[in-house]
Order: sequence, then structure tokens, then C-alpha cells
Amino acid sequence: MVEISKCREETVRIIQIARKILILPLILATLVLGSASAAEVEIQFYGNQHFRLKSPGGKVILINPWIKGNKDAPFGVDHYKKGEVDLILATAGHGDDVGQSADIAANTGATVFASGELAAWLAGEIEKKGGSKKQAYGGGPSGRYKLGDITVQMLQAAHSSGISADSRRYGGVATGYLITFENGLKVLMAGSTGLTLDLQLFGMRYQPHVVMVPIAGRYMMHPDDAAFATKLLMTDNPNLKTAIPQHFRIKGKPDWMGTPDEYEAEVKKLGLKVNVLIPEIGKTYTLTK
Repeated sequence: MVEISKCREETVRIIQIARKILILPLILATLVLGSASAAEVEIQFYGNQHFRLKSPGGKVILINPWIKGNKDAPFGVDHYKKGEVDLILATAGHGDDVGQSADIAANTGATVFASGELAAWLAGEIEKKGGSKKQAYGGGPSGRYKLGDITVQMLQAAHSSGISADSRRYGGVATGYLITFENGLKVLMAGSTGLTLDLQLFGMRYQPHVVMVPIAGRYMMHPDDAAFATKLLMTDNPNLKTAIPQHFRIKGKPDWMGTPDEYEAEVKKLGLKVNVLIPEIGKTYTLTK
């Protein structure tokens, strides 16, 4: 009887150990999945409209990477190394929009998503710099590009798009972009647009959580129109919580150019319940729903 009892105890002990061994991987998997889902989108600002976004899955997207001639740029064109950038979005053919997209694409292997005509020109420029024509992906308003589990949709913008390197060359329509990240966060980059009811449509249809609106004036919206554009983007959109002013300069700012402070003041005048994020050069911010 004693031997039988010992056998039973040993059997129970073995079963308990086996359960722990089976449960441990499940616990670890839960922790890994939980940390992945908790990850957020990071954003950095490098002057004018040059933004770097890092997705929860580690994908890096650049918007309008203007470096040469950008007095606020904290680094040179060679800053981005091979494999460090996955996608570049260029909203127009102007020098401060398309910037050094071709150089960075050639250096890093990234794809550039731009309007069809601008992408066709970029394909040749990327090849000249040692990259491949296939790195330029053209589209039109409402067209989409997939980067893993990220969807980028091109949107129309009320702006011009002549390619500065050849003023007679048509750069296609000016654009904005809607980026839907792996965690469902939607960021709408309006580009260098003027005030248009399309912005109300974008708010109603896509319901972005974060919007990036131009405030420079003269060639696009002034701060007061940009604030009203933010109001339009809130139409039937309960998601919008954060607004980021873009297309402004700190060093060498022209007298006619609007400022983030002016934009924030106009937002307050309208009584909009939105957080205005005024980005500082090089600082990392977290974007959430």
C-alpha cells in the first residue's frame, strides 16, 4: 500500500510539472502579443513638412524629406542608411515637398509613393543615383499602397505640383495621404492644400485620429483657414483628437509665413476640442487613438 501511495504522489507531481511546461509558452505568447498590441506610432519632425513615422511593427515612413536647403534639417542627406526606411511619401513636385526623395530611396532601398507623373520622373532620378526604377510607385487620388499591414491611401489636395528641377514638367496632381497603421490608428497628412470641402469629406469618410494641416499661407492655408479645415475634418468624426501644424519653418522663416502658435490660437477661437501638437525639431512623440 505504501508503494502504491508513493506512485500516486509521483504521478501527481509529474502531471503538475507537465502542466507548468505546457502553460509557460502560452503565458509567454500572451505577454509578447500584449506588448505588440500596446506599441504605438512614433513621429519626429525635421522642419517644414519632413516627418519620420515609425509604426508599431517597426516600419519607417518618411513624408516630404526636404533636407538640402532646409535650414531646420538637423542632418544631411546621408543620414538615412540602407534598410532604415521602408516608404517615402511625396505630396508634390516642388523642392520643399519631394525634397530628397530620390536620394534617400536610392540609399535605403525604400519605395516612393507619389502621383503617377511625379513617380515617373522619380523613377529616372532614383535610377541615376544607383537605385531601381521599380522603387517609384505611382498612383492617383483614392489609390492605395500596402506596406505589410499598413495601408496608405492617396488623397487630392488643392495645390500645384510643377517639378522644380524642370519648371515646364508637370508633376501630376498635388496630394495628401491617409495612413492606416497596424494598430488601426489613422493619420491624415493633408499636404500643402488650400481650404476645400474635400477636407469635410475626408473627415466623414475616413474618420482620422490625427490630422496634419499646412499653415504656411501664401501658397496654401493660413493658420485661420487651417483651423477651419480642422473643424471640417471633425465632421461626423468622433475619432479626431490630435492636430499637427505642418509646413512651417523656424530658421529663416519668411515674414508672410504662419506659425504654429497662430494656428493654435485660431483653433481655440473656434472652440475645437482637439489637442494641438506643436512639434519640435528632432523630438519623438507618440501618436494614439
